[in-house]
Amino acid sequence: MINNKHLFYLIIFTQFGVAITNLPNKIYKIAGHDGWISTLIGGLIVQIILFLYYSLYKKFPNKSFTDYTKIITNPFIGTCINICYFIYFLYVVIVVSIRFSDIIKIWIFPKSPAWLILILFLFTAYIVAKKDILTIARTYVLCTFIFLIFILFLLASYNNVHFGRILPIGQSPIKKISSGAYSSFIEMLGFEIFLFLPPFFQDTKKKLFTLSLANLFTTLLYTFILFTSYIRLSNKENSYIIDPILYIFKTFQSKMIEGLDTLFLTLWIIVICATVISYIFIISEDVHKRLYLIVKNRNSILFFIILIIFAFYPLVSSLVIKRETIANFGSYLDPIFIIIIPFLLFLINKVRGLINS
Repeated sequence: MINNKHLFYLIIFTQFGVAITNLPNKIYKIAGHDGWISTLIGGLIVQIILFLYYSLYKKFPNKSFTDYTKIITNPFIGTCINICYFIYFLYVVIVVSIRFSDIIKIWIFPKSPAWLILILFLFTAYIVAKKDILTIARTYVLCTFIFLIFILFLLASYNNVHFGRILPIGQSPIKKISSGAYSSFIEMLGFEIFLFLPPFFQDTKKKLFTLSLANLFTTLLYTFILFTSYIRLSNKENSYIIDPILYIFKTFQSKMIEGLDTLFLTLWIIVICATVISYIFIISEDVHKRLYLIVKNRNSILFFIILIIFAFYPLVSSLVIKRETIANFGSYLDPIFIIIIPFLLFLINKVRGLINS
């Protein structure tokens, strides 16, 4: 069983991943140098959705999302919704895994085969994900130092910054800032695992406070990343460099540290892996609970999930499916699974409660 501290780390480690390396470039193309404002607004959007999730949790405090989908609707519709969520989580894991293998191949091991990098990555995720949720959460707690090192790395780049690059503040049109806020919100995904964790909770209060604190940490760190990139690099560099953060670390010069980008990625692999671990744990745990009479060992389900993820890679590497197509597909799936379906379930349950009363 996990407490509020464990919940905090489960949320933030799932939210952070490969997005931080190219987030400044992605948001800059939309909102310009006001992209850091968009990130703050994106955090506000996440907080509103967390209120929705917490309301569902209060109605069904000891049940997973996959349990009360059947209660609010009916067993058949609920099962269909659950299967769709498992497929969606698999999609997220595939996107993160492919993006990870691409980054490692480009920045660290350009001559190594990407499939080998992917195998090692997924094998590591499998080793940790087969443990119980408390062990996973404690592992995340032990790895908290990575965030501190990352922040120190960013602060080290402030020896050559120009604050005038973000001026004048608010020059970008509201429409562009809003579009950037939505993109920032999408990059902060990972908090939705809260819906699936209630069966593992200890009987403690302040769950909403913990969720809000995790969101505050994520929002401020993402904003700090964008702000640093925008004052450290020129407008042209932020526009064209796909991974600005890695570029900043690569150009960092110090007599004590060389190859800061390699050192950073070596540590950040753990955080990226944590994102995958959280999702595949939820899928395997819930599927095992439903198929316990058929499949006695959860590890078998977990191993099957890993095989599905790896089997998808040849389609991408042979360009049968383009990477851009996979990534863009998420723009349609994310709002459906993160906002629309939970809101509809909340609305149906609320209306049903009013009718019964």
